[in-house]
Amino acid sequence: MELQMHIFISFVLLSCFLSSSLAYKFYVGRRDGWVLYPCKSYSHWAERNRFQVNDTLGTNSMLVVNKDDYYNCNTKNPIKKLEEVDYEFQFERSEPFFFVTGKDQSCEKGHKLIVIVLVVRHW
Repeated sequence: MELQMHIFISFVLLSCFLSSSLAYKFYVGRRDGWVLYPCKSYSHWAERNRFQVNDTLGTNSMLVVNKDDYYNCNTKNPIKKLEEVDYEFQFERSEPFFFVTGKDQSCEKGHKLIVIVLVVRHW
C-alpha cells in the first residue's frame, strides 16, 4: 500500500512539472501575421487565446509599449523593439502586455494588440 502511494505521489508531481513547463508558440493573427485590414481586431484574437508564462508570440516588426503609448499609438519610446523577421517574444510573467507595429501609421489602422498572460497556478 505504501509503495502504491509513493508511485501515485511521484506521478502527480511529474504531471505538475510537465504541465507547468509546456509552452505554446502563438502567431499574431495566426500565420498571416499583420494584415492591412484585419476582419477582427488583433486584441479580439488575443482574447480568444489563453496565454501563459513561457509561451511565445511569433511576429515581425512589433514594439512592446506601455498602456498609454498603446492607446495613443505612440511608437517613439518602446519598452522593447521586436524588429527581426520571425521574432519570438517570450512571456516571462503574468500581466498584460501591449504591442503595436513598428510601421508608420499602422497602429492607427488596427495593428496593435493586448495580451493578458494568465497567473501561474501551483496545485
